[in-house]
Amino acid sequence: MKAKILAVTVAAVLLTAHDGGAFHGNATGVSARLQGLAYSQFLSGYMHYRAGDLDAALDSYRKALQYQENEPAILYETANVLVKKGRLEEAREYLEKALAVDDTHVRSRYLLAGILATTGDKERAISLYSRVLSDDPDSEEAYVHLSTLYAERGEFARAEETLDILVGKRPDSFLAYYYRGRLRAIQKKFEPALSDFDRSLSIHPAFAGALLDSGGVLELMGRNAEAEERYRRALALDPDDPAIRERLGRVLILEKKIDMAVDQYEELKKFSEGNLDFRAKLGLLYLDRERYDDAITEFLFVLAARPQNSQVRFFLGTAYEAKGLPQEAEREFREIPESSPVYRDAMLHVAMSLGRQDRVDEAIVVTASLREKFPDDVPLLIFLGTQLEGAKRYQEALDVLNEAVQKDPENASARFSLGVVYDKLGNLDMLISSMEKAIELDAGHATAMNYLGYTYADRNMRLAEAESLILRALTIRPDDGYFIDSLAWVYYRKGDYPRAEAELRRALTFIPDDPVILEHMGDILSVGGKREEAAVFFEKAISQGHEKPEEIRSKLNQIQKAGSTAQ
Repeated sequence: MKAKILAVTVAAVLLTAHDGGAFHGNATGVSARLQGLAYSQFLSGYMHYRAGDLDAALDSYRKALQYQENEPAILYETANVLVKKGRLEEAREYLEKALAVDDTHVRSRYLLAGILATTGDKERAISLYSRVLSDDPDSEEAYVHLSTLYAERGEFARAEETLDILVGKRPDSFLAYYYRGRLRAIQKKFEPALSDFDRSLSIHPAFAGALLDSGGVLELMGRNAEAEERYRRALALDPDDPAIRERLGRVLILEKKIDMAVDQYEELKKFSEGNLDFRAKLGLLYLDRERYDDAITEFLFVLAARPQNSQVRFFLGTAYEAKGLPQEAEREFREIPESSPVYRDAMLHVAMSLGRQDRVDEAIVVTASLREKFPDDVPLLIFLGTQLEGAKRYQEALDVLNEAVQKDPENASARFSLGVVYDKLGNLDMLISSMEKAIELDAGHATAMNYLGYTYADRNMRLAEAESLILRALTIRPDDGYFIDSLAWVYYRKGDYPRAEAELRRALTFIPDDPVILEHMGDILSVGGKREEAAVFFEKAISQGHEKPEEIRSKLNQIQKAGSTAQ
């Protein structure tokens, strides 16, 4: 918002340079003062200017000056053409000369003030705009430019006072309210700013500038639905404006209306087929909508023009990964150079992908290499420790996670992961200590609560505390099937088999194929005398890949023996 307001000054010189040519409301006075040949060239310059031939116009005005070199009107028009051509220093010289001849020539002073504001002489620009307002108190543009210069200097109160004067003089001016709204917006006076924009729109309902800027303020206020409405109104005024569509697409994303946002970006693509930024954003929207082929197409298009764009290459790798093409994903991730800000995340994706492919040792090598490059990255150490724990390299995992704790003693995730390793090493005291510390550091660490609670239940100890911990975890994640399974196991240990069975059946609605939960269901049904149904669950636990199938088969054998004995 601030950048837009300050841009008013940058554009001031172009705004102050008029398009009306020599007869800008002053034809009679000009013709009366000019001599015959001077007037002839002056009129020729005007005609060329109106036709858009700036070079011919400049030539004619300069010829007119050969006949009347000190005529302010000719000097001004010459400067006006030079401004249009971007030759500001030359224009400044002509305007200085015009004012030296006639200190009351308001248009020369106004145009000169715009040049000075643009070229950096803010103090003199303020002085000249102030003088313009002294000579012409109703100059709307001068108030706007003067207030902008004050704002650039951080004198917001003075800037607002200047626009207050304009509003008082021109209460029917939609521009007066609009510029005051912009000024208030950069001061984060959002409600007054919105009020000004609304007043501007009440005077000029089709003013796109107020619609867009008020939409921006509404976004900052978190009122995205109202911002969307403003952007849609602006788009109705100019359906071919890509900037409006881009804003509308952005706010739709904020509203989680992703399909609608996709529609806007697809329209943008029609207007800006070669706009790589739009194509990248569209790719991200496709990725979010799981339209992976479309996302890949957009990212490849961008990379064809910008092969060094690591961010887009990362997105392409992510799209391949989501589509189930791990080799293609790994290829793109590995193309990202170490100097890129997304290198670390790209290589983590590689490591995780390798892990999913059971290439565990390769995955660990990738993460260990990252560790060397980012030695103080605690989340990276935790991830490496978790990998090592999964590979049953418990002592290495313990060393890495202890290092993580030393680097960040307040990191609850590090304490939790350390507790898991102590569990695998059979160190119950350190397991309990680590989990308790994780919960102390993060009162919302539901996984640590469940882990510790299940640890107690599994060992048939401290069951009241186990139940309390798991119930706390369930208040945070009430639909977590693993947590519900843990609660069921507490009830099982307490001998409350009906309640344990009910909770396990509820857990299976969330996670129907987990082998451990299936085993637990078989255990509870078996102890409750429902042997045939228990056998079904034990068999399913084996079919779902239970890591200790022989133990489950032993339970099946016991059921079969019990059945034979009963017969």
